[in-house]
Amino acid sequence: MTATKAGLLLDAGSYTLAETGVGGIGLRVAELAETLAGRFAVRVAVDDPSDAIATGDAQVVPRDDWARLLAESHAVFFFDLPDRARLEEAASARRVVVSENAAPIEQLEYPSLRADPDAAGKHAGMVAAYRRQLEVSHHFLARSHVERATLVANLCLAGRLTPADLGRSRTLDHLVSLVPIGFGAGALKAATTSEAAPAADFLWTGGLWAYFAPELLVEAVALCHGNGVPVTAEFLYARPEPDNAAILSGLRDRVAAEGLRDAVRFRAGPLRHRERDAVIKGARALVCVARPGVENQTCVRLRARDSRLYGVPAIVDPHGPTAEELRADGLAHVLPETTAERLADALATAARRPRRPVPGDLGARYRYDNTLEAFMTWLAVTLR
Repeated sequence: MTATKAGLLLDAGSYTLAETGVGGIGLRVAELAETLAGRFAVRVAVDDPSDAIATGDAQVVPRDDWARLLAESHAVFFFDLPDRARLEEAASARRVVVSENAAPIEQLEYPSLRADPDAAGKHAGMVAAYRRQLEVSHHFLARSHVERATLVANLCLAGRLTPADLGRSRTLDHLVSLVPIGFGAGALKAATTSEAAPAADFLWTGGLWAYFAPELLVEAVALCHGNGVPVTAEFLYARPEPDNAAILSGLRDRVAAEGLRDAVRFRAGPLRHRERDAVIKGARALVCVARPGVENQTCVRLRARDSRLYGVPAIVDPHGPTAEELRADGLAHVLPETTAERLADALATAARRPRRPVPGDLGARYRYDNTLEAFMTWLAVTLR
């Protein structure tokens, strides 16, 4: 690394930063790295660095020489459930460890885990890794107020909070930094300069997981067509994976049964990250409808980034803080109940409205060079 800047190593885990595969946590890692590189020498360790998205001055490097990368770094960041061996190595090397994670609740919904003969044992291993992360990390990043609250409770249970901590800061600023789901300066520039290229009126922009209800979008489009409102929809990431294959197959069957093949499309091929800008800007609204459950009550969905960045409103269910945050941003149509009828009403209403521009005030509120400022100051002092 450089002689003038402290070295940061961000472990992207199993998440790709490739142009045709990045999303969710991988995109969060990339944009945090871009911002941190304004003050530190940053490397992002991934399985395969080829065709990585732009990360500013941060370097995307292969993880296969982990020992050298660790030796040359002053602080190490882990996202989601960490690789246990690399976490232990960072702790043993006395590096400053920073973590962004939540208790492994989402994983309880995965069909692959539920079908495992040792499902309880596998999940217990995840909980143990999370507990160890709480024990050895020096600082934590939280993506939302609700995730910060659950994290603080877990830190207390892990024995990480003492009277001295509250004496130092009643809000635990030395231990936890709130960095809301947002975007980097590069993403904002690209989003505001790219031309819209509509692919469909309504987009499902993220994963198809068991706690979502994507079938309601198909049913709602069918209802709209039956009422003389010929809207279109597209699932942008329709590549089969172990935990979504049955869901995706069921959606395709519903589309065929309703005769909607021209109105509801599934993008199974690659979509380059910057092409995504134009597609999302061309949508009337983004759709993300979920079932009630503890996963949706304890986190804000990462796809909130898209509405905040592009100014495209989201049609969402009322089950949790995603709706609350996006409604406060003026970017949500919150369904009064999670039914195809109410979703069809929302689609028809959005179809009659003009597409809206990117809201300039949200750029400053959610840009990482603003929301990371307090954390970067803490880190710079800590690494002196």
